[in-house]
Amino acid sequence: MNLDWLEWSYHSVGVFAAYIIILIMSVFLITKKDKTPPTWWLAAMFAGYSFMLLGYIIAYSVNAPWGAYHRFVTMCALFGNAGMIGFVYTFPRLDQEKEAKIAIPFFLTILFFGYLEFIYTGSKMEHIFNYTAHFYTFDYGAQHAFLLLITQLFPLSVIIRKTIRYSEYDGFFSKWLNKPNSASEYPMYLFSKFLVGWIKFINPKGKDAHACKSFSKAIIIFLIVAVTNVLNKSGIISYDLYAFIYANVTLIICFYFMITYINNSPEPTSFMVKLVGVSLVTVLLVLGFVGNLTLTLSEEEYDVQKKAEILGSKTAILEKKYSDISDDIEYVMVKPVSADVFNDDLKIEFNRHPDHFQLAEVKKEIAASKKTLLKETIAKIQKENKKNESTQISDDMLEAEALDRFKKTRQYQNVESKYKQNLTRLYRTAGLRYTHFDFTKDDKKYEIGFSYDEYRKHTNENAVKLILTILFTSILILIIFPRFFLSSLVKPLNNLLEGVTKVNEGNLDIQVPIKVQDEIGFLASSFNSMVESIKQARKELEDYAENLEEKVKIRTKEVQEKMEEVQKLKIQQDGDYFLTSLLAKPLFYNANKSKLVPTEFFIRQKKKFEFKNKSADLGGDICITGTLKFGKPDDFKVYVLAMNGDAMGKSMQGAGGSLVMGVVFNAIMSRSASNKKVLDMNPEDWLTDVYHEVDSVFKSFNGTMVISATVVLIEEKSGEMLYFNAEHPATILYRDGKASFIEQELLLRKLGQESEFKFKVYKYQLMPGDVVILGSDGRDDIDLTPEAEIRTINEDEFAILKIVEDTNANIFEFEDVLKSQGTITDDLSFLRLDFQPQSVSEEIQNIQEQPISSKFEEQELEIRDDDDLQGLDLTEVYQQSKRLYREGQVNEALNVLMKAHSIEPNNQKLNKLLGLMSFKGKDYAKAVDILSQYLQMDPDTEEMWYYLSLSQKKMGRYLSSLEASKRVYQLHPDNINNLVNLSDLNRLTGKYEEARKFSERALEIDPENQNAKKILRYLEKV
Repeated sequence: MNLDWLEWSYHSVGVFAAYIIILIMSVFLITKKDKTPPTWWLAAMFAGYSFMLLGYIIAYSVNAPWGAYHRFVTMCALFGNAGMIGFVYTFPRLDQEKEAKIAIPFFLTILFFGYLEFIYTGSKMEHIFNYTAHFYTFDYGAQHAFLLLITQLFPLSVIIRKTIRYSEYDGFFSKWLNKPNSASEYPMYLFSKFLVGWIKFINPKGKDAHACKSFSKAIIIFLIVAVTNVLNKSGIISYDLYAFIYANVTLIICFYFMITYINNSPEPTSFMVKLVGVSLVTVLLVLGFVGNLTLTLSEEEYDVQKKAEILGSKTAILEKKYSDISDDIEYVMVKPVSADVFNDDLKIEFNRHPDHFQLAEVKKEIAASKKTLLKETIAKIQKENKKNESTQISDDMLEAEALDRFKKTRQYQNVESKYKQNLTRLYRTAGLRYTHFDFTKDDKKYEIGFSYDEYRKHTNENAVKLILTILFTSILILIIFPRFFLSSLVKPLNNLLEGVTKVNEGNLDIQVPIKVQDEIGFLASSFNSMVESIKQARKELEDYAENLEEKVKIRTKEVQEKMEEVQKLKIQQDGDYFLTSLLAKPLFYNANKSKLVPTEFFIRQKKKFEFKNKSADLGGDICITGTLKFGKPDDFKVYVLAMNGDAMGKSMQGAGGSLVMGVVFNAIMSRSASNKKVLDMNPEDWLTDVYHEVDSVFKSFNGTMVISATVVLIEEKSGEMLYFNAEHPATILYRDGKASFIEQELLLRKLGQESEFKFKVYKYQLMPGDVVILGSDGRDDIDLTPEAEIRTINEDEFAILKIVEDTNANIFEFEDVLKSQGTITDDLSFLRLDFQPQSVSEEIQNIQEQPISSKFEEQELEIRDDDDLQGLDLTEVYQQSKRLYREGQVNEALNVLMKAHSIEPNNQKLNKLLGLMSFKGKDYAKAVDILSQYLQMDPDTEEMWYYLSLSQKKMGRYLSSLEASKRVYQLHPDNINNLVNLSDLNRLTGKYEEARKFSERALEIDPENQNAKKILRYLEKV
């Protein structure tokens, strides 16, 4: 059998490797059992593409004119695209049935008749040889290439739509995706829908959406082939590169399609397919690359050989001694040195076979080549002339214009550039096919021709070896690899799977055999250990079941004992906490008596606990106020002192620091202000001494106890404020409804720490009506996301300023506002100083604060025996003080009670009488102190809250007074005197609507209440 026509070309190796892979995938899918519709369509797609590659194998291996019919086989790519269309509609399920019933038959019909038309027309076309691709073909099929592109773009649009439809989205634009109710909403609706579509495609959510996007990426990459084809036609890239990209991209994308489908298909499959498939694709890709490299070297070897023959015969050619030239040289032809690719000014100098190689045939081939290359350009010019009917040109002029335009194209420039180079392999047809190499001498260019068939035989020798290598390697991988994987991977995994199945059935006596100590061996060993553990656990469980009741009793007893032990420890700890809180409370003393600069503070420690049915808190925040006199006994100035501190640490550690600070600071205040003492020193020097004294005390703890604090002195008449801030949160100034920070930078380190800043007393001038607020860092340490796993702590230190402005600087409302923003994570304290608060209208200054009930005062001040008083003749003291009060000797009665209180400070009966008498004796500061102490132990006595409110009101502490009055309202909402007091306090703090509400409520109960009427008359004028 004569097989002279079978000669493999340079491009055959890559295509053959791709064909082997896609053929195997096609056979695998076609022979697969229980195929679903997507599998059938995918098999059709691979079958179509495998026929396409088979056509290219025919093209690159058949060196005969009938090889042009390979185009009929390569056009089976149309049916591959038809399979792709069916696949994208049915994967992962058919959910656009109506559209699919129209689109699939429509495209199948178009593609089928397009294929028939291609065969019908192509069979009539003249066969030409394409030297770039080295195969026979015919010049037809541009419209079918367009059809191929369309039938790839359409399934891409379908799979993109499916990706978007299957993907979920709950982002920012969701609120605009509902169908609009008005025309004005349509632009935003359409824009959001478009944007969300791209977001869902780029970042899909859901298994089906991810699978669809994977296929869309594969189709997009498939379009690279079409792009490279255009680049090759435009002369931007060579055909060699295009053929390499075409074969390998087709191989990779088809395999990617296959693996993606297997990973997302509901049909059962085996990982053996993936292992062998990946191995085969990898090896064939490498072999294809090596094959291309080998054939490239083979072609270079051919060129070097022919160049050597030319250089060896060059002298003989120039001297026209043709008997001395190489036997492989078929002809020598001379042309002008300036001749281009279309120049036919040629002369044959030597012709080894005159009957085959003739000048007429050469010129005929040049003319035919020129006609083919100018065909598109001429058609374009003719189209332009039809639009402009006035333009009529002859055929010669038409060809000249087309030639002029073509010479400006990249394609011509590439061809001409190669044509101008010396000793570069070119091709010529003149009856037979030839390769030729040119060289220039003087003003002539010599064309040295060789037989093209010799070139193909040279290439075929190496290509056949590579093809056989690929074929043998593929067979070897398909036979050897499955056996290897079967013994080393599949069987051990099947054994392990069988063991899992038996364990699921309840058989715990199974042992998976271990043949090799590799990863699977380790997995089997771990499985055996796990089964043994389950087996042992089952035995223990059965033992537990048999002796459950007894074990539960033993374990319950152990738990109860541990709980009792924990409870004892907790009681002991809470006792320590309670004792510490009792020690701390008297130290947090609002001792300021100035009405020009009234002070109030709020402390809420983070640690809450109960001890013997009493609730308390414990922490490191501390507030202290007092009054100091500086100057001479007959000429002094009164200063109000305020200190707000925050000791380092939580709970007990922080409480220890605040205790130390409280003891030290109260000791300083005691020696500085006791017995109406006037300090003969400068206030700045006094503050300096205070800083150094407190700092030295805390430094003695060697860094284990430090405290941040702000200490302020305000002259009650001039408003001069002296202060230092030891790394405490910035002091807040509330002026004319606006809040701001007084300090703008760090001035001093904490007390107890070495400071790089030199101590200095700072000054600030207050204006009448100004409010100064000191506060701990609990105001900033707010957890903004308490429900989240990771805390988000507030970092905006200016947020407190808005709270101050919104609450009109009411420190008792700060806590509720902060809680509305998040969770408070630290101790919280605020200290408020009002400098010369605005005076209240004199019109209602004569509101009388009535006792909460006359019965209560009479009962408390009645002389009787009290069995609750024991020891130290407290009963006699109690009776004596009441008697003195009845006789009008209030101060004497207070002195008697104070002596008794110094001995028994925690006697509630005594404290109630002392608080009441202090109020009656107008010692409001003492009344506030004693009543606060009493209410810590007994917080549900509404009368004592009422007198505490009145005492604080007399001292100008309107906010504190309002809080106490609110407690009375909670305990007894309809107490008329407290309703009037609440109304008046709301009026004094600027809350006129609240004031009106409480006065109206009081008049509903007592329509003749003069105080309520008086408040309402004032409010009507505001």
